[in-house]
Amino acid sequence: MIMLPLHGSVALVTGGANGLGRATALALAESGARVGVLDLRTTDALGPDIAVLTGDVAEEGVVDAALTELEQRFGPVDILVNDAADYPTAGLLEMSAEAFRHVFDVNVTGLFLACQAFARHYLAAGLTSGRIVSISTGSVRSPRPRGSAYASSKAAVETISATLAMELGPLGITSNVVSPGYIDVRGFSDANPDRASDDLRAALTASIPTGRAGRPADIAHAIRFLCLPESEHLNAAVLAVDGGSGAGRYVMPSPAAAPSPAAAVPAGHA
Repeated sequence: MIMLPLHGSVALVTGGANGLGRATALALAESGARVGVLDLRTTDALGPDIAVLTGDVAEEGVVDAALTELEQRFGPVDILVNDAADYPTAGLLEMSAEAFRHVFDVNVTGLFLACQAFARHYLAAGLTSGRIVSISTGSVRSPRPRGSAYASSKAAVETISATLAMELGPLGITSNVVSPGYIDVRGFSDANPDRASDDLRAALTASIPTGRAGRPADIAHAIRFLCLPESEHLNAAVLAVDGGSGAGRYVMPSPAAAPSPAAAVPAGHA
């Protein structure tokens, strides 16, 4: 019998009913882990080694209860994947304060509560090795209009993750981030299927040097890598999975449309 690399591990994936979270739960299970999916949405059974739980990570006590349920069913949880997120698209003049706060309630406070509950259960169980992987976005470094709430909340996620890497590293828990670029989740999610137009999708894909949009499996594989025993010395890392779109200005105006470089770019600026 071949021993799968995550055999014996138990993982909790928040926001795992759709998209990246769903792909991650399946990838971890395929690698031998037993997995709990915590989401506001219900979802069909994903397999015998995946428990489906319902709850809001922003509510205090919800993740704690989910961890207790997983411990009773599968054993102590040694992997936490923070994928649950609220990501509205709205500009400064139209977004309400309530909507802005909700993004931070889910993306930041919810992550904090999940990590806190995970660390407490980890210590109570006497574990010596654990993984926290949180999902960020390339918009942290390259923001877009109408995305200030989401991008700034994910910047906070990266800062929290680095802080936890220092606090929890001595306990055997690593804390890392996967930062996706443009990921086409159509066919893998029923949440907001029409968020982007075909023209926008084409423009985003044109900016990716590898020539294709990312897939949920690309993110799931990166998360799985950070959960493997071989990754134990990776801590406080931000792993960009974007096909190289964050490397630089891959798409530039055509020569005919571009202004003269001397006229367009003042000396010393780019």
